[in-house]
Amino acid sequence: MSVVPRLSSMRIIALPLARKPLNSSKLLPVFYNFKITAPPPLKKPLRTPGFFTRWLPDEGLGKWASHKATTTWAGFGTAPDGTIKKRAFVLGERLMDQLDFEESYLKTIDLSIAPALTEKAEEISLFYPSSVLSGPQSLDNLRALVEERIPLHNRGLALYIFFAILSAPLKLIPIIPNFPFYFCAWRSWSHWKAKRAAQYIQSLIKSNRIVPKQLEDLNSVYALHTNLEKSAANLLPREALDKAIRILTLSLEESKDLLRAYDQVIVRASKTTKSP
Repeated sequence: MSVVPRLSSMRIIALPLARKPLNSSKLLPVFYNFKITAPPPLKKPLRTPGFFTRWLPDEGLGKWASHKATTTWAGFGTAPDGTIKKRAFVLGERLMDQLDFEESYLKTIDLSIAPALTEKAEEISLFYPSSVLSGPQSLDNLRALVEERIPLHNRGLALYIFFAILSAPLKLIPIIPNFPFYFCAWRSWSHWKAKRAAQYIQSLIKSNRIVPKQLEDLNSVYALHTNLEKSAANLLPREALDKAIRILTLSLEESKDLLRAYDQVIVRASKTTKSP
C-alpha cells in the first residue's frame, strides 16, 4: 500500500538520484513522479452527427492518435525477427533509452485531466525526502527544471517539424515505410507534449499552487547510502531504487522510467568526472 497521502487530485513526488548536482552549473538530478486522479466522468451531451463530426472518435482526436501510435508501435515489437518492423522497433527502443528522462516524465502529465489553472482552491502537494532536500529547495529545483526545459523543447519542436516536412515526400516511395518522417513526427509530438507540461507546472508554481511537504518514508531509501563520500557524484545505490519502487508502489512503466533515469544519471556522472 502506498504511503503517499492523497490530498488532492494531483501530487508530485521528488526522488533525487544523487545528493548533489553533477557539476556546479546543473540542477540536482531528480526523478519526478506525477500522479493525477481523473475526475468522475461527466455525462456527455448528445452530439448531433454532421458530415465531419460523425467520423471523429468520442475520446477526442488527440487521444485516439496517441493510442493508435502506441498500438502500432507495439505491433512492430511483435513482428518476426529480421523484418524491417522488428529492426525499427529495436532501434526505436534504443533511441527511447537516449531520450532525456526529464522529457519522459514530463510527458506523463495528462493535461486533459489535470487540475485546471483557474482552480485557486486546490493545492498540489510536492513530496520530498527531508534528509536530502528542504521544502524551498525542492520547489526551487522544480522551478529551475521547467525554466530550463521550456526553451529546450521549443527548439526541439521547431527542429523536428522542419525535418518532418523535409522527409514527408519519402512517403511516396512504395513498400518501404517512411521511418524518417514517423520519427520526426514522433519527436515533434514528444517535444510539444513535454513543453506544454513544463509550462503547466510553471504556471502552478507562479500561482503558489504547489506546496512542498515532507515524506519521511523516503528517508529510509537514502539511509541505504554507504561510503558515498568516496563517490564524486554521490549517486543513489541501485538497491535504494528498488526500495523506492516498493514504497511508492510504482507501476511497471513508472519503474522502467525510473531505472532509465538512473542509468542516464550514471552516464552523466561519468562524463562529469572525466572532464578536466
